[in-house]
Amino acid sequence: MLTFPPYHKVVKMEIPLLRYSLPIWMANMTNGGMPKFSQYISATLENQHISGYDLPPKNCFVELIRKLFGRSNHCLYTIIMGMLETIPMAKASLDQLLGMGNELKSLVHNLLDGDTVLLYPSHPMTAPRHNMPCYTGFNFAYTAIWNIIGVPVTQVPLGLDKNGLPLGVQIVGGVNKDRLTLAVARELEEAFGGWIDPSEKYKMYKYEPIRGLTSTPTIQVSTETIGSISSSSLGSKD
Repeated sequence: MLTFPPYHKVVKMEIPLLRYSLPIWMANMTNGGMPKFSQYISATLENQHISGYDLPPKNCFVELIRKLFGRSNHCLYTIIMGMLETIPMAKASLDQLLGMGNELKSLVHNLLDGDTVLLYPSHPMTAPRHNMPCYTGFNFAYTAIWNIIGVPVTQVPLGLDKNGLPLGVQIVGGVNKDRLTLAVARELEEAFGGWIDPSEKYKMYKYEPIRGLTSTPTIQVSTETIGSISSSSLGSKD
């Protein structure tokens, strides 16, 4: 828990609309006036200068066959996402999801007015085993939703969890507040130890506690953007 001076507040809150991050993202990618996912994955080194709107969509069903024969440059889940967007969505459902997206965007923009930041999980779990994301691929919605909302986000590493796996958090700021998210992320990174090589976990368990898990450091943030923030109690939570 962070303890701030009286002119700063830390509030735990719930944003129910974030539970629909995935369908909101898919509605915007499919029919929200944005380039389709299949257009993005058709980009190559030769045509990367072309806007996503003008790229020809890749036939992901053909790409799936190419994948089966080891001829595709894309991972399986990317191909599946391209296939899913071809499934037509009922206009009523589409309009509802686009409306929810606009409502969420307005809510977040108002919430992050001034020097307010939002701490949001980068992922619902720590680093998975190899190929596991193929079975939990929709977890990308934790980060993708902020592209739809149009706000800057900085993902900051926070050391290792009790199992020695990397973990982190997203710092979400208001529109054009990139400097704010970077400043907060830098202070949190220093307080919690930042990136730690997981291969060092055994040595760290044997000789010293993992940084950020047992210590209670004091942090001081001082920037032109966010003023001064101090903490006398800072711990981590799995």
